[in-house]
Amino acid sequence: MIWEDYKIEFEPDGSLRDIYIKDVDLSVWQVFIDFIRGIDAALNYFVEGELTELPSSIAEVVVSQDHPYLLTIGLNGITVNCHFFLSEEIELDIDPREIDNEGKANIVFGFMSNVGRVLNKEVILTPENAEEQPIFKYEPGVGIKHLALNKFRHGTR
Repeated sequence: MIWEDYKIEFEPDGSLRDIYIKDVDLSVWQVFIDFIRGIDAALNYFVEGELTELPSSIAEVVVSQDHPYLLTIGLNGITVNCHFFLSEEIELDIDPREIDNEGKANIVFGFMSNVGRVLNKEVILTPENAEEQPIFKYEPGVGIKHLALNKFRHGTR
């Protein structure tokens, strides 16, 4: 992929970009968290806004809606926020203002690809709260693709 062809997807517009991994269960969540613990990233876990230790078993976090939980994953200047909204879906988000060059976009694509490979799952990046409009998609055995849907919405070709 060529930066000039897709950089419009990361132009700041006041919204975030969401990353989704669908059709997961607690065992997939645990594999995801174990994988994240093993990568070179700064991890911060918050319960109701208070920094605390990430539990070894993620099941209690994923199934509980008692408190707002947030895991921030720092990847070379890019913060990926992991939300624990649903047990059957992993939802993360990034701020497009942090993706201002091809190198940073490649960090996001590398993260999506590595997570997808480890989980053997499709990983999509979408506009905020628009999971039905994937912009980029990682497919196991295929790799990452720019789906170009937003190029037309933004008025470019």
